[in-house]
Amino acid sequence: MALGLGLVPGVAGLAACSGPSASSGSATDTTPSKIVYYGGWTGSDLDKMQAMVTKYNASQSKVQVEFSSLQWTNMFTKFLADYQAGNSPDVVAMHTFEIGQFADMGVLDSGAVGDLGLKKDDFLPIAWDGSSYNKKQYGVPLDVNMHAVYYNKDMFAKAGISSFPTDKASFLAAAQKLTVDTNGKHPTDSGFNPQSVQTYGLGFSMNHHAFYQVFALMNQDGYNPFTADMKSISLDTAKTAPAINVLEDLIFNQKVVPVGEKSPIDDFKAGKVAMVVDGNWQLSGFSAVKFAWDTAPYPQMGAQKAVWGASEVITIPVQAKKDAKKAAAVKDFVTWLAQNSAEWAKSGQIPANKASYNAMTKLPGIDAYISELDYVKFLPAHPQATKIFSSAAPSPILTFAQDVVLNDKPAATVVPKLQDDINAVLKK
Repeated sequence: MALGLGLVPGVAGLAACSGPSASSGSATDTTPSKIVYYGGWTGSDLDKMQAMVTKYNASQSKVQVEFSSLQWTNMFTKFLADYQAGNSPDVVAMHTFEIGQFADMGVLDSGAVGDLGLKKDDFLPIAWDGSSYNKKQYGVPLDVNMHAVYYNKDMFAKAGISSFPTDKASFLAAAQKLTVDTNGKHPTDSGFNPQSVQTYGLGFSMNHHAFYQVFALMNQDGYNPFTADMKSISLDTAKTAPAINVLEDLIFNQKVVPVGEKSPIDDFKAGKVAMVVDGNWQLSGFSAVKFAWDTAPYPQMGAQKAVWGASEVITIPVQAKKDAKKAAAVKDFVTWLAQNSAEWAKSGQIPANKASYNAMTKLPGIDAYISELDYVKFLPAHPQATKIFSSAAPSPILTFAQDVVLNDKPAATVVPKLQDDINAVLKK
Protein backbone atom coordinates (compact mmCIF):
# COMPACT_ATOMS: atom_id res chain seq x y z
CA MET A 1 0.00 0.00 0.00
CA ALA A 2 1.60 3.23 -1.14
CA LEU A 3 -0.95 5.48 0.52
CA GLY A 4 -1.58 7.30 -2.73
CA LEU A 5 -4.40 9.52 -1.56
CA GLY A 6 -5.50 11.37 -4.65
CA LEU A 7 -7.55 14.38 -5.56
CA VAL A 8 -11.27 13.78 -5.16
CA PRO A 9 -13.40 16.05 -7.32
CA GLY A 10 -15.69 18.41 -5.46
CA VAL A 11 -19.29 17.32 -5.82
CA ALA A 12 -21.76 20.04 -5.03
CA GLY A 13 -24.97 19.10 -3.27
CA LEU A 14 -24.06 15.49 -2.67
CA ALA A 15 -25.75 15.49 0.72
CA ALA A 16 -28.99 16.54 -0.87
CA CYS A 17 -28.92 14.21 -3.89
CA SER A 18 -31.18 11.23 -4.03
CA GLY A 19 -28.36 8.78 -3.36
CA PRO A 20 -28.70 5.02 -3.62
CA SER A 21 -31.87 3.08 -3.09
CA ALA A 22 -32.47 -0.49 -2.03
CA SER A 23 -35.43 -2.79 -1.82
CA SER A 24 -36.39 -4.31 1.50
CA GLY A 25 -36.35 -8.05 1.83
CA SER A 26 -39.34 -9.92 3.17
CA ALA A 27 -39.25 -11.85 6.42
CA THR A 28 -39.19 -15.16 4.48
CA ASP A 29 -36.57 -14.08 1.96
CA THR A 30 -33.63 -16.51 2.18
CA THR A 31 -31.66 -14.99 -0.68
CA PRO A 32 -28.21 -13.94 0.53
CA SER A 33 -27.76 -10.20 0.86
CA LYS A 34 -25.13 -8.85 -1.51
CA ILE A 35 -22.70 -6.36 -0.01
CA VAL A 36 -20.65 -4.19 -2.37
CA TYR A 37 -17.29 -3.28 -0.83
CA TYR A 38 -14.79 -0.78 -2.30
CA GLY A 39 -11.13 -0.50 -1.34
CA GLY A 40 -8.02 1.22 -2.66
CA TRP A 41 -5.39 -1.51 -2.32
CA THR A 42 -3.36 -2.49 -5.36
CA GLY A 43 -0.29 -4.35 -4.04
CA SER A 44 0.22 -7.50 -2.02
CA ASP A 45 -2.21 -6.12 0.56
CA LEU A 46 -4.95 -6.44 -2.06
CA ASP A 47 -4.43 -10.21 -2.11
CA LYS A 48 -4.68 -10.33 1.69
CA MET A 49 -7.92 -8.33 1.75
CA GLN A 50 -9.43 -10.46 -1.03
CA ALA A 51 -8.54 -13.57 0.97
CA MET A 52 -10.33 -12.15 4.01
CA VAL A 53 -13.46 -11.42 1.98
CA THR A 54 -13.36 -14.92 0.49
CA LYS A 55 -13.04 -16.41 3.96
CA TYR A 56 -16.01 -14.39 5.22
CA ASN A 57 -18.17 -15.43 2.27
CA ALA A 58 -17.35 -19.08 2.91
CA SER A 59 -18.07 -18.80 6.63
CA GLN A 60 -21.82 -18.27 6.27
CA SER A 61 -24.63 -18.27 3.69
CA LYS A 62 -26.67 -15.16 4.56
CA VAL A 63 -24.30 -12.52 3.17
CA GLN A 64 -22.09 -12.44 0.11
CA VAL A 65 -19.57 -9.62 -0.27
CA GLU A 66 -18.58 -8.39 -3.71
CA PHE A 67 -15.18 -6.76 -3.29
CA SER A 68 -13.42 -4.52 -5.80
CA SER A 69 -10.31 -2.39 -5.40
CA LEU A 70 -8.80 0.42 -7.45
CA GLN A 71 -5.99 2.84 -6.67
CA TRP A 72 -7.33 5.18 -3.96
CA THR A 73 -7.75 8.22 -6.23
CA ASN A 74 -9.75 6.28 -8.81
CA MET A 75 -11.73 4.42 -6.17
CA PHE A 76 -12.97 7.62 -4.55
CA THR A 77 -13.96 9.07 -7.91
CA LYS A 78 -15.90 5.88 -8.70
CA PHE A 79 -17.50 5.88 -5.25
CA LEU A 80 -18.91 9.40 -5.67
CA ALA A 81 -20.03 8.76 -9.25
CA ASP A 82 -21.81 5.56 -8.23
CA TYR A 83 -23.39 7.32 -5.27
CA GLN A 84 -24.82 10.05 -7.47
CA ALA A 85 -26.10 7.46 -9.92
CA GLY A 86 -28.02 5.71 -7.14
CA ASN A 87 -25.72 2.69 -7.14
CA SER A 88 -23.59 3.29 -4.06
CA PRO A 89 -21.37 0.63 -2.53
CA ASP A 90 -22.41 -0.54 0.92
CA VAL A 91 -18.95 -0.42 2.49
CA VAL A 92 -15.96 1.79 1.62
CA ALA A 93 -12.43 1.72 2.99
CA MET A 94 -10.54 4.99 3.41
CA HIS A 95 -7.92 6.64 5.60
CA THR A 96 -8.60 8.69 8.69
CA PHE A 97 -7.68 12.02 7.15
CA GLU A 98 -10.10 11.46 4.25
CA ILE A 99 -13.11 11.14 6.54
CA GLY A 100 -13.61 14.91 6.85
CA GLN A 101 -14.39 15.51 3.19
CA PHE A 102 -16.90 12.68 2.85
CA ALA A 103 -18.53 13.42 6.20
CA ASP A 104 -19.00 17.05 5.14
CA MET A 105 -20.52 15.88 1.86
CA GLY A 106 -23.06 13.90 3.85
CA VAL A 107 -22.30 10.58 2.19
CA LEU A 108 -21.10 8.72 5.30
CA ASP A 109 -23.56 7.24 7.77
CA SER A 110 -22.34 7.85 11.33
CA GLY A 111 -25.63 6.44 12.62
CA ALA A 112 -24.97 3.07 10.99
CA VAL A 113 -21.51 3.02 12.56
CA GLY A 114 -23.10 3.85 15.92
CA ASP A 115 -25.48 0.91 15.51
CA LEU A 116 -22.49 -1.43 15.42
CA GLY A 117 -22.06 -0.91 19.16
CA LEU A 118 -18.31 -0.37 18.98
CA LYS A 119 -16.42 0.18 22.22
CA LYS A 120 -13.43 2.48 22.47
CA ASP A 121 -11.59 0.07 24.77
CA ASP A 122 -11.67 -2.59 22.04
CA PHE A 123 -9.39 -0.58 19.73
CA LEU A 124 -5.92 0.95 19.76
CA PRO A 125 -6.38 4.55 20.99
CA ILE A 126 -4.71 6.28 18.03
CA ALA A 127 -6.87 4.37 15.54
CA TRP A 128 -10.09 4.93 17.49
CA ASP A 129 -9.51 8.67 17.82
CA GLY A 130 -8.67 8.96 14.12
CA SER A 131 -11.99 7.46 13.02
CA SER A 132 -14.00 10.35 14.51
CA TYR A 133 -14.83 13.70 12.94
CA ASN A 134 -16.65 16.54 14.69
CA LYS A 135 -17.14 14.23 17.68
CA LYS A 136 -18.96 11.59 15.61
CA GLN A 137 -17.69 8.12 14.79
CA TYR A 138 -17.61 7.66 11.01
CA GLY A 139 -15.72 4.43 10.63
CA VAL A 140 -14.52 1.17 12.09
CA PRO A 141 -10.74 1.32 12.65
CA LEU A 142 -9.01 -1.40 10.65
CA ASP A 143 -5.28 -0.88 11.10
CA VAL A 144 -2.37 1.46 11.80
CA ASN A 145 0.66 1.94 9.58
CA MET A 146 3.68 4.23 9.69
CA HIS A 147 7.27 4.76 8.60
CA ALA A 148 10.27 3.00 10.09
CA VAL A 149 13.72 2.07 8.79
CA TYR A 150 14.63 -1.23 7.14
CA TYR A 151 18.34 -1.98 7.43
CA ASN A 152 20.77 -4.54 6.02
CA LYS A 153 22.39 -6.28 9.00
CA ASP A 154 25.12 -7.79 6.85
CA MET A 155 26.18 -4.36 5.61
CA PHE A 156 26.06 -2.99 9.14
CA ALA A 157 28.38 -5.75 10.34
CA LYS A 158 30.77 -5.21 7.44
CA ALA A 159 30.89 -1.48 8.23
CA GLY A 160 31.55 -2.19 11.92
CA ILE A 161 28.23 -0.75 13.10
CA SER A 162 27.13 -2.85 16.08
CA SER A 163 23.70 -1.31 16.73
CA PHE A 164 21.18 0.81 14.93
CA PRO A 165 21.78 4.57 15.44
CA THR A 166 19.23 6.38 17.58
CA ASP A 167 20.04 10.07 17.16
CA LYS A 168 20.85 12.51 14.37
CA ALA A 169 24.64 12.44 14.72
CA SER A 170 24.98 8.66 14.91
CA PHE A 171 22.45 8.15 12.12
CA LEU A 172 24.43 10.40 9.79
CA ALA A 173 27.71 8.72 10.79
CA ALA A 174 26.22 5.31 10.00
CA ALA A 175 24.87 6.49 6.64
CA GLN A 176 28.34 7.83 5.78
CA LYS A 177 30.04 4.55 6.70
CA LEU A 178 27.52 2.61 4.62
CA THR A 179 27.91 4.82 1.54
CA VAL A 180 30.73 3.52 -0.65
CA ASP A 181 31.85 4.54 -4.15
CA THR A 182 33.33 2.15 -6.70
CA ASN A 183 36.83 2.84 -5.34
CA GLY A 184 35.83 1.90 -1.79
CA LYS A 185 35.76 5.49 -0.54
CA HIS A 186 33.16 7.05 1.76
CA PRO A 187 31.71 10.59 1.57
CA THR A 188 34.03 11.65 4.42
CA ASP A 189 37.12 10.43 2.49
CA SER A 190 39.24 12.55 0.22
CA GLY A 191 38.63 11.57 -3.40
CA PHE A 192 35.10 10.23 -2.84
CA ASN A 193 33.27 10.19 -6.19
CA PRO A 194 29.55 11.02 -5.79
CA GLN A 195 29.03 10.25 -9.48
CA SER A 196 30.10 6.64 -9.04
CA VAL A 197 28.50 5.32 -5.86
CA GLN A 198 28.29 1.57 -5.46
CA THR A 199 26.18 1.48 -2.30
CA TYR A 200 24.26 4.30 -0.62
CA GLY A 201 23.71 4.44 3.10
CA LEU A 202 20.06 5.42 2.90
CA GLY A 203 17.13 5.50 0.51
CA PHE A 204 13.65 6.95 0.70
CA SER A 205 10.76 7.81 -1.61
CA MET A 206 11.05 11.07 -3.53
CA ASN A 207 7.28 11.56 -3.75
CA HIS A 208 4.64 12.66 -1.21
CA HIS A 209 6.30 10.41 1.36
CA ALA A 210 9.09 12.97 1.54
CA PHE A 211 6.48 15.42 2.86
CA TYR A 212 5.41 12.77 5.39
CA GLN A 213 9.00 12.69 6.63
CA VAL A 214 9.10 16.48 6.91
CA PHE A 215 5.79 16.30 8.81
CA ALA A 216 7.34 13.80 11.24
CA LEU A 217 10.47 15.91 11.70
CA MET A 218 8.39 19.05 12.33
CA ASN A 219 6.53 17.16 15.04
CA GLN A 220 9.83 16.02 16.52
CA ASP A 221 10.53 19.72 17.12
CA GLY A 222 7.04 20.24 18.59
CA TYR A 223 5.62 22.07 15.57
CA ASN A 224 2.40 20.95 13.86
CA PRO A 225 0.42 23.69 12.07
CA PHE A 226 -2.10 21.35 10.44
CA THR A 227 -5.53 21.13 12.10
CA ALA A 228 -8.92 19.70 11.21
CA ASP A 229 -10.63 23.11 11.38
CA MET A 230 -8.06 25.35 9.69
CA LYS A 231 -9.60 28.04 7.47
CA SER A 232 -6.16 29.19 6.39
CA ILE A 233 -2.62 28.33 7.35
CA SER A 234 0.41 30.39 8.29
CA LEU A 235 3.60 28.37 8.20
CA ASP A 236 6.55 29.43 10.32
CA THR A 237 9.60 29.14 8.07
CA ALA A 238 12.01 29.10 11.00
CA LYS A 239 10.17 26.15 12.59
CA THR A 240 9.75 24.27 9.30
CA ALA A 241 13.24 24.78 7.92
CA PRO A 242 15.07 22.34 10.25
CA ALA A 243 12.93 19.44 9.02
CA ILE A 244 13.52 20.38 5.37
CA ASN A 245 17.23 20.79 5.98
CA VAL A 246 17.56 17.26 7.38
CA LEU A 247 16.44 15.67 4.10
CA GLU A 248 18.26 18.10 1.81
CA ASP A 249 21.47 17.68 3.79
CA LEU A 250 21.37 13.89 3.53
CA ILE A 251 20.85 14.03 -0.24
CA PHE A 252 22.76 17.01 -1.54
CA ASN A 253 25.45 17.75 1.06
CA GLN A 254 26.27 14.44 2.71
CA LYS A 255 25.50 12.51 -0.49
CA VAL A 256 24.33 9.41 1.37
CA VAL A 257 20.96 9.25 -0.45
CA PRO A 258 20.64 8.83 -4.24
CA VAL A 259 19.14 11.84 -6.00
CA GLY A 260 15.85 11.04 -7.75
CA GLU A 261 15.61 7.49 -6.45
CA LYS A 262 12.79 5.68 -8.23
CA SER A 263 12.13 2.61 -6.09
CA PRO A 264 14.00 2.66 -2.79
CA ILE A 265 12.49 -0.55 -1.45
CA ASP A 266 13.66 -2.43 -4.56
CA ASP A 267 17.10 -0.81 -4.24
CA PHE A 268 17.25 -2.04 -0.66
CA LYS A 269 16.34 -5.60 -1.63
CA ALA A 270 18.97 -5.48 -4.37
CA GLY A 271 21.67 -4.32 -1.94
CA LYS A 272 22.04 -0.89 -3.52
CA VAL A 273 21.10 0.95 -0.32
CA ALA A 274 21.85 -0.19 3.23
CA MET A 275 18.84 1.47 4.90
CA VAL A 276 15.47 2.57 3.60
CA VAL A 277 12.59 4.54 5.11
CA ASP A 278 9.31 2.83 4.27
CA GLY A 279 6.08 1.49 5.72
CA ASN A 280 5.02 -1.72 7.38
CA TRP A 281 2.92 -2.55 4.32
CA GLN A 282 6.21 -3.67 2.70
CA LEU A 283 6.87 -6.40 5.27
CA SER A 284 4.98 -9.13 3.45
CA GLY A 285 7.34 -8.81 0.48
CA PHE A 286 10.56 -9.80 2.26
CA SER A 287 10.31 -13.59 2.27
CA ALA A 288 12.70 -13.96 -0.69
CA VAL A 289 15.38 -11.53 0.55
CA LYS A 290 18.71 -13.38 0.88
CA PHE A 291 20.59 -11.14 3.34
CA ALA A 292 19.98 -10.59 7.05
CA TRP A 293 17.75 -7.59 7.69
CA ASP A 294 15.66 -5.98 10.38
CA THR A 295 13.72 -2.80 11.07
CA ALA A 296 14.25 0.03 13.55
CA PRO A 297 12.05 2.93 14.66
CA TYR A 298 12.23 6.13 12.62
CA PRO A 299 15.26 8.02 13.99
CA GLN A 300 14.84 10.84 16.46
CA MET A 301 16.39 13.88 14.81
CA GLY A 302 14.65 16.46 17.02
CA ALA A 303 13.78 17.04 20.65
CA GLN A 304 11.17 14.31 20.87
CA LYS A 305 10.08 11.14 19.13
CA ALA A 306 7.52 11.42 16.30
CA VAL A 307 6.77 9.55 13.11
CA TRP A 308 4.19 9.99 10.38
CA GLY A 309 1.45 7.38 10.24
CA ALA A 310 -2.07 6.69 9.06
CA SER A 311 -4.96 4.40 9.80
CA GLU A 312 -7.39 2.73 7.44
CA VAL A 313 -11.03 2.65 8.43
CA ILE A 314 -14.15 0.95 7.14
CA THR A 315 -17.00 3.38 6.47
CA ILE A 316 -20.67 2.88 5.65
CA PRO A 317 -22.19 5.19 3.01
CA VAL A 318 -25.62 6.71 3.51
CA GLN A 319 -28.42 4.78 1.83
CA ALA A 320 -31.49 6.82 0.86
CA LYS A 321 -33.93 3.97 1.42
CA LYS A 322 -33.69 1.93 4.61
CA ASP A 323 -33.34 -1.81 4.18
CA ALA A 324 -33.22 -3.70 7.45
CA LYS A 325 -31.91 -6.89 5.89
CA LYS A 326 -29.12 -5.10 4.06
CA ALA A 327 -28.23 -3.06 7.15
CA ALA A 328 -27.97 -6.25 9.20
CA ALA A 329 -25.73 -7.78 6.53
CA VAL A 330 -23.44 -4.75 6.51
CA LYS A 331 -23.26 -4.84 10.30
CA ASP A 332 -22.34 -8.52 10.26
CA PHE A 333 -19.60 -8.12 7.66
CA VAL A 334 -18.01 -4.96 9.09
CA THR A 335 -18.03 -6.41 12.61
CA TRP A 336 -16.46 -9.63 11.31
CA LEU A 337 -13.80 -7.66 9.45
CA ALA A 338 -12.72 -5.84 12.61
CA GLN A 339 -12.81 -8.94 14.79
CA ASN A 340 -10.85 -11.02 12.28
CA SER A 341 -8.27 -8.43 11.26
CA ALA A 342 -5.51 -10.62 12.67
CA GLU A 343 -5.60 -12.01 9.13
CA TRP A 344 -4.92 -8.51 7.84
CA ALA A 345 -1.66 -8.48 9.79
CA LYS A 346 -0.31 -10.88 7.17
CA SER A 347 -0.07 -7.87 4.85
CA GLY A 348 2.18 -6.11 7.38
CA GLN A 349 -0.55 -3.93 8.87
CA ILE A 350 -1.05 -3.51 12.61
CA PRO A 351 -4.66 -4.46 13.45
CA ALA A 352 -6.58 -1.69 15.22
CA ASN A 353 -8.87 -4.12 17.02
CA LYS A 354 -7.13 -5.14 20.26
CA ALA A 355 -8.31 -8.75 20.17
CA SER A 356 -7.04 -9.10 16.60
CA TYR A 357 -3.85 -7.28 17.55
CA ASN A 358 -3.23 -9.79 20.35
CA ALA A 359 -4.02 -12.73 18.06
CA MET A 360 -2.00 -11.66 15.04
CA THR A 361 0.99 -13.58 13.75
CA LYS A 362 3.82 -11.07 13.88
CA LEU A 363 5.71 -10.72 10.64
CA PRO A 364 9.48 -10.30 10.99
CA GLY A 365 10.23 -6.61 11.40
CA ILE A 366 6.84 -5.56 12.77
CA ASP A 367 8.08 -4.86 16.31
CA ALA A 368 9.79 -1.60 15.30
CA TYR A 369 6.47 -0.32 13.99
CA ILE A 370 4.56 -1.46 17.06
CA SER A 371 7.04 0.45 19.24
CA GLU A 372 6.03 3.68 17.47
CA LEU A 373 2.32 3.47 18.35
CA ASP A 374 2.70 5.80 21.32
CA TYR A 375 4.03 8.70 19.26
CA VAL A 376 2.73 8.25 15.71
CA LYS A 377 1.28 11.46 14.22
CA PHE A 378 -1.71 11.50 11.85
CA LEU A 379 -2.62 14.20 9.36
CA PRO A 380 -5.95 15.84 10.25
CA ALA A 381 -9.34 14.86 8.84
CA HIS A 382 -9.85 18.28 7.29
CA PRO A 383 -12.71 18.62 4.74
CA GLN A 384 -10.11 19.50 2.09
CA ALA A 385 -7.53 16.95 3.24
CA THR A 386 -7.82 14.78 0.14
CA LYS A 387 -6.79 17.79 -1.95
CA ILE A 388 -4.19 19.31 0.39
CA PHE A 389 -2.46 16.03 1.15
CA SER A 390 -3.02 14.32 -2.20
CA SER A 391 -0.30 12.23 -3.83
CA ALA A 392 -1.46 13.35 -7.27
CA ALA A 393 0.16 16.28 -9.07
CA PRO A 394 -0.09 19.19 -8.63
CA SER A 395 -1.07 18.79 -4.98
CA PRO A 396 0.58 21.13 -2.44
CA ILE A 397 2.53 18.39 -0.69
CA LEU A 398 3.76 16.72 -3.88
CA THR A 399 5.03 20.00 -5.31
CA PHE A 400 6.67 20.72 -1.97
CA ALA A 401 8.30 17.29 -1.79
CA GLN A 402 9.74 17.55 -5.29
CA ASP A 403 11.13 21.03 -4.60
CA VAL A 404 12.86 19.69 -1.49
CA VAL A 405 14.23 16.28 -2.44
CA LEU A 406 14.66 16.70 -6.19
CA ASN A 407 15.38 20.40 -6.69
CA ASP A 408 17.17 21.28 -3.41
CA LYS A 409 15.26 24.55 -3.06
CA PRO A 410 15.82 26.46 0.20
CA ALA A 411 13.24 26.51 2.98
CA ALA A 412 12.83 30.26 2.48
CA THR A 413 11.40 29.46 -0.96
CA VAL A 414 9.46 26.23 -0.47
CA VAL A 415 7.70 27.06 2.81
CA PRO A 416 5.90 30.19 1.52
CA LYS A 417 4.92 28.28 -1.62
CA LEU A 418 3.50 25.39 0.41
CA GLN A 419 1.57 27.91 2.49
CA ASP A 420 0.18 29.63 -0.62
CA ASP A 421 -0.71 26.34 -2.30
CA ILE A 422 -2.57 25.07 0.78
CA ASN A 423 -4.40 28.38 1.22
CA ALA A 424 -5.43 28.30 -2.46
CA VAL A 425 -7.12 24.94 -1.79
CA LEU A 426 -8.72 26.18 1.44
CA LYS A 427 -10.29 29.15 -0.34
CA LYS A 428 -12.16 26.96 -2.82
